[in-house]
Amino acid sequence: MRTTATLLSLWFLVNTGINAAQTGSKCGIPQVWSPMVHSMRIVGGAEATYGSHPWLVSLKNRDSHFCGGAILSDRWIMTAAHCFASLSKEFLNGLRVVVGEFDQRIEDEEEQVFLIKSVCVHEKYHHALPMSYDIALIELEQHIRLEGPLPAVLREVQLDLVDPAKCKYVLQTVKSSILNQRQARPQPPMTVLCAGPEKGGKDACQGDSGGPLVCPAGSGGGHWVALGVTSWGKGCGRSWGNNSSRAPFRRGSPGVFTDVRLLLPWIKRKLREADDQQQRTTLSRLCSVRDGPVTASKGVFKNPALPGDHYDNNQLCLWSISVPPGYSILLEFDYFDLENDFQCRYDRLTVSVGTHRPVGIFCGSVLPGPVLLNNSQHATLFFSSDINRAGSGFVIRHHAVQGHSNPGCRTVVLVEDQTAVHSPNYPQFYNNDCVLRWVIYAPQGHVVKLDFADFYLEESDGCLYDSLTILGDVEGREEIVVLCGGSIPPSVLSYHSVMVLQFSSDSNITHRGFRATLTFISRTELHDQDTGVESQREGLRDHREADNQRHVTSYDNLDAEDPVVQRSSSRALSYQGNVDQKISKDPRLHMDNGSDDEDYSGEY
Repeated sequence: MRTTATLLSLWFLVNTGINAAQTGSKCGIPQVWSPMVHSMRIVGGAEATYGSHPWLVSLKNRDSHFCGGAILSDRWIMTAAHCFASLSKEFLNGLRVVVGEFDQRIEDEEEQVFLIKSVCVHEKYHHALPMSYDIALIELEQHIRLEGPLPAVLREVQLDLVDPAKCKYVLQTVKSSILNQRQARPQPPMTVLCAGPEKGGKDACQGDSGGPLVCPAGSGGGHWVALGVTSWGKGCGRSWGNNSSRAPFRRGSPGVFTDVRLLLPWIKRKLREADDQQQRTTLSRLCSVRDGPVTASKGVFKNPALPGDHYDNNQLCLWSISVPPGYSILLEFDYFDLENDFQCRYDRLTVSVGTHRPVGIFCGSVLPGPVLLNNSQHATLFFSSDINRAGSGFVIRHHAVQGHSNPGCRTVVLVEDQTAVHSPNYPQFYNNDCVLRWVIYAPQGHVVKLDFADFYLEESDGCLYDSLTILGDVEGREEIVVLCGGSIPPSVLSYHSVMVLQFSSDSNITHRGFRATLTFISRTELHDQDTGVESQREGLRDHREADNQRHVTSYDNLDAEDPVVQRSSSRALSYQGNVDQKISKDPRLHMDNGSDDEDYSGEY
């Protein structure tokens, strides 16, 4: 199954210093001229047009291209962490960043070459598959001259995004033969997405690493936004749809890309830290209102600052909240109006705890209910907007609160301890028209187990009325099971360290609801109890009479010993054969695989 791309505008400073009246350029919009020369490196691609991707850069070592990158601002470049095997001064002194290059055989008229001032690799970068947090930021010694169209790309290829659950399963098959011989290990967070046809034939390849995965925003296709950073893959254009029936050395994978959307808060924080150190004001334009650390016991977040206005386009705002030990954080929404999109792909507000634990993702014009972060001393609010259709913004009150209270309908509740959860008013009848959501995070290396002590919701075919939906992620892309009726379900296990429970009722017929307990189980213990886990899941499948076509699947850790190709991005851009991968809904975008007999190792 294919899924539409999650789009966030990242090219927020590309047109800094450009007089739009003179150039006609706008952030993320290519200046297309004429088709250019042929390049043979990417798999299944076609020639790009001159000036079609002005944000692409080439990273060179001793005048030899080894990785791609993308312009974040006139001073910063985004690329892949694995492009930097060394951060020594000697190695960095030999590197150059080339902007505006189209034909590597000649010196292009608008080509600019820069020395590297510093490189920031993500602190949690993990080289073993699935290569989590594969992202790095490059600070240039001088500022990029952004006048006029900058030619960038030689070739491009169109790829479809792969459904997240399918992506994880396919990555497991790449290493399944080794996993069967080893004890399960804690799995680092998945920070990747996959793109490419199952039959292969279209892909990134060596030399493409670090290039931006981009796709068109909206139906017009005139504005491009960043989706990922090219990371790795098994084989170049090799088919992967029937991996389980192949020998391990013959298996392939889709293109694997770092999910930029998940790491935007980190990007913003690193740029801000560098700006603070150098006492510059360049980044103040990232957010039109005051953001940053908040330590007061209560206060208000607003964007825009004045009522009646609209928030600005291309914004990245980050507030970090800290409260004393023993307190929790409560957020209450007084007003909310962001660009409306079912998947919150464009303008969105994300509430998180820690560095990679979202609790709620909000967009649209429906006023959200309260968000209660139980026993959490730190939280972040991250707001991003794209290039068009700004709304009238939000007003959010934050409080430091003590003690526990039973959450009411419309509340989003963070749970980070082993405890009991129950429907509102239990054991009395729950309310009509009620939605209550629990976001549960287990410690790293653990999964969440849900055991029911009582269960009675209105029964219906497909659980269309009252129901308890159990999800494997905050965004709702990984549905584990939907439950209703009067029988107690078997235990439910999460896929990873997060489980989301969403209780909802309609406007009539209520019952006493449910009560359940949450426990955290280490992956090592889970591996030792494999048989019991499978029997639990089989029982859960039997329980879901209306959902018997869905499957509950777990994914194990992937190791990095098998040769893989580390790559570039989905519109994937590259100089050795730039993979500029447009996201397309056409299910026919595949080719017969011509590289099944090849396997590449090393970095793109």
